[in-house]
Amino acid sequence: MATTANVTATGSSGIRLYGWPRSSAAPVHWALEELGLPYEYIVLDRSKGEHRSPEYLAVNPNGKVPGLVDGSHRLFESSAIIIHLGERYGRERGLWPSDDAGRAEALCWTVWGRAELNLYMMQYAYHGLDTPVSYKPEDRSKATAEYNGAQFRWLLDVLERRLDGRDYLLGGFTLADVPAAGSLAFGTALGVSIDGHPGVRGWLDRCRARPALGRLK
Repeated sequence: MATTANVTATGSSGIRLYGWPRSSAAPVHWALEELGLPYEYIVLDRSKGEHRSPEYLAVNPNGKVPGLVDGSHRLFESSAIIIHLGERYGRERGLWPSDDAGRAEALCWTVWGRAELNLYMMQYAYHGLDTPVSYKPEDRSKATAEYNGAQFRWLLDVLERRLDGRDYLLGGFTLADVPAAGSLAFGTALGVSIDGHPGVRGWLDRCRARPALGRLK
């Protein structure tokens, strides 16, 4: 499989991340930078069908990104990969809880950031907004836009309440912040509004200021 490889840290840990720019691989890329692990970022060329090659399908059978190889482990789905990285490497670095209660919260918020917040946000953007990724006006559904917009605003309320008295989702920054913050960073860049949620905005600004995220630009 022909690839363009970017080695973004020195050394070798056997970690390979497969993705392409502005994709669901971005949260995993951010998480790896936070952990400070050596890894290889392999950029797949969609125009050549590299994401559907037998070699890559052995990593992610869906033919989508991200895919991650960590030694003998092969993983797909960004939240699952972040959980794996947190549990395997994050505890000793202070980026994943070591206690049972904290771990339970980390699991929930990590999954929530993509399965709930990102899902409803993107469906709202596709159908209800004029963005570079939105459907053509004639292909949009008003009902879909209204439903997903309402769900997205409710989830912003959930996030606002969670952040009341906290700088980050679990108190201090952890990898559990990455999926939701990555989703909202992408959404707000498209023009999705988080107005009326000052706690969310402050938290997002703090996440955006992370040096590890800045290294992805």
